[in-house]
Amino acid sequence: MAIACPDVLLRRDVPLAPLTTMKVGGTADLFAEPASLEELSALLSRGGPIRILGSGANLLVRDSGVRGLVIRLHRLQRRRGLYVEAGRNLATLVKETVAEGRAGLECLAGVPATVGGAVAMNAGGRHGEIGSAVKSVDVIEEGRLVRRSRAEVGFRYRGTALGSAVVVGAELDLGFDPGVRARYEEILAAKKATQPLGCRNAGCMFRNPTVLSAGRVIDEAGLKGRSVGGIHVSRKHANFFINDGSGTADDAFRLVDLVREEVRRRTGIELELEIVVWGEA
Repeated sequence: MAIACPDVLLRRDVPLAPLTTMKVGGTADLFAEPASLEELSALLSRGGPIRILGSGANLLVRDSGVRGLVIRLHRLQRRRGLYVEAGRNLATLVKETVAEGRAGLECLAGVPATVGGAVAMNAGGRHGEIGSAVKSVDVIEEGRLVRRSRAEVGFRYRGTALGSAVVVGAELDLGFDPGVRARYEEILAAKKATQPLGCRNAGCMFRNPTVLSAGRVIDEAGLKGRSVGGIHVSRKHANFFINDGSGTADDAFRLVDLVREEVRRRTGIELELEIVVWGEA
């Protein structure tokens, strides 16, 4: 069922599982896909609980669903030179810039995200993070469009200082480098060999502890392949949980608890979730 909002269509009870990379979870009470900053601003001014959906990676939606409004930004994806709107697919952007000989984003080869989501969480890995390639970020903050410099964004490990501000675009800082294509292909090949790309997963489940990587800690605890319902720990990389197609969010959360408890028991390490969780327990 659809209801009216100024210039924007709101839909009720929209399934979110198909819009996430793990393909689990319940529905959004309200759902909208703005086609302009004006429509986005109108939606943000409604008040009440609001969540922003990018590519659906790094996200686990509970089976009970999400109260309030979910706004998906995939229609905001224009690129003008080195300025890119938040809804643009990151993999597409990485391929474009590499083809142009521009260096800075090749480290993100194989990362599933939109530009907005990648900026908001400072997406990256062992090869680098997006924050190092960003010159400035445009956000909607308290109803105003504001431009933040890289320093003001406050990029850190898997996060920023943006708080509740909504990323709507980013100006990139990319130089030219004739070796960028070879570097991109090398990074992508390494990820394909060591990560379950293309499978139903949310990305890295846990943050890396200070001593070892989360994947290595889980592997050394003997948990590769461990499963709950239709969700199992990847045998290729233990920090990825794979949905075999029949899994539920509840399966995933129970497996999270099992892995954390076993790692705590064996090593004393407390694993912290890296993924974002939506919905009430």
